[in-house]
Amino acid sequence: MFDIEAKLLLTTALLVTYLIGIIIFKPLLQKLRKEGFTGRDMYKLGYPSVPEMGGIGIAFAYLTGLLFLSSFHDIPSISYIVTFVLILYFFFGLVDDIVGVGGAFKFTHSEIVKILIPLFFAFPLIRYVGTSIYLPYLGVMEFGLVYMIIILPVFIMVCANLVNMFSYYNGQSAGTTLIVLSFLTLKLIETGKTDILFFLFPFMGATLSFLSYNIHPAGVFPGDCGDMIMGAMIGIVAVLGNLELYTFICLLPLTINFLMVSYWFLSERGERHEKFGKVDKDGNIDPPNAKTLVWLFPNIWPLDERKTTLLMYLLVFVSSLSAWVLF
Repeated sequence: MFDIEAKLLLTTALLVTYLIGIIIFKPLLQKLRKEGFTGRDMYKLGYPSVPEMGGIGIAFAYLTGLLFLSSFHDIPSISYIVTFVLILYFFFGLVDDIVGVGGAFKFTHSEIVKILIPLFFAFPLIRYVGTSIYLPYLGVMEFGLVYMIIILPVFIMVCANLVNMFSYYNGQSAGTTLIVLSFLTLKLIETGKTDILFFLFPFMGATLSFLSYNIHPAGVFPGDCGDMIMGAMIGIVAVLGNLELYTFICLLPLTINFLMVSYWFLSERGERHEKFGKVDKDGNIDPPNAKTLVWLFPNIWPLDERKTTLLMYLLVFVSSLSAWVLF
């Protein structure tokens, strides 16, 4: 039962996980920097070096928060299955961070492997999901086995990659994740699917602690391990809550960005594609083109990284609010 006691416990778990994350990240960042796991912040003057693979901190804070919650409350068994799936995505992203797996839209052998392997990560969730989706004008559509072996794994994988591809600026992927998860939380409470909150709240606390270090000017980057685990959580909550279309609308700016990048790369196959823009002497972003959503607005107006990130937050908030109003 989702009573006052459960609400208080979940809120406490979120706050405790946040504090755990804040504590974890300081020594973690020192260790990552010492071991040379750093990258250049391309949208700062001087291109300062910043520790990468902040997803490690998200994963550890989440696991610790979940253990804390399980010490005071019987949490649903699905929480452990979800955690297993998340860890698979985390380690896959970590391997990509360390050794690299494929390249963008080249469709090499390693790139195909990068697409196919995560599809299997969702299979432990098959027993816990429905097989129908509500579609406007068509009503509830039953997909049966097609949902379990195709739609389920593809949806989670797509969510993970959408967040990964939207990780351009300081705090962008983590802030976007928290906005979408907050609107998913509202819908879960409304529909009575509150069991999902027992693993969602600790994860949001962990992501919030990461954002505290990742927000402009970033003290850490998420790495693929961070972006993949955040995107995977969005996809998992969507399929368990039967909120696929709702989540799709929430992620509309990320989808538009993906489609723009895909068209750009595929229409100019074989040509060199710039991964980063530059900054002028005033700190404003100087994008190489307007072929991605995150470069579109700095190409029109003089915007620095912080303002561009806030604008991306606004777009995601509006799309998420639209999903809330429509559904």
